[in-house]
Amino acid sequence: MILTVLMLGGVILGATTIAGTLLLYQLRATTDSANSAKAIFAADAGVQSALFDFYCADDSRCNLPGIFASSSFVNKSSVSVECYDASNATTSCGDPNAVSAVTVGTAGQSSRSFFLTFSTSTVP
Repeated sequence: MILTVLMLGGVILGATTIAGTLLLYQLRATTDSANSAKAIFAADAGVQSALFDFYCADDSRCNLPGIFASSSFVNKSSVSVECYDASNATTSCGDPNAVSAVTVGTAGQSSRSFFLTFSTSTVP
């Protein structure tokens, strides 16, 4: 009888341990998906900033200082924006010779990035 009680206790303890471990993995996955979404939105904000800098560099109507003054946001995510010219050298996003940009959004352990290619057209 004692052996049966010990065996049942061991089985219940083992099942509880396995259930707790599975629950922990599900909680981590939920947290990581929330951080992933934050990182995507931060990277999108970087894309918007790069586009604003590129297309409004020579336009006096776009003189909005501090539009993207900080690279960290209130939801504890951050973004970095780097623009490149044709020789893959880092340049300002407002430089008319910029041809591409890479934005990287980070939140918690998740990082998401976007690659952007600039194009211009002339109006006849």
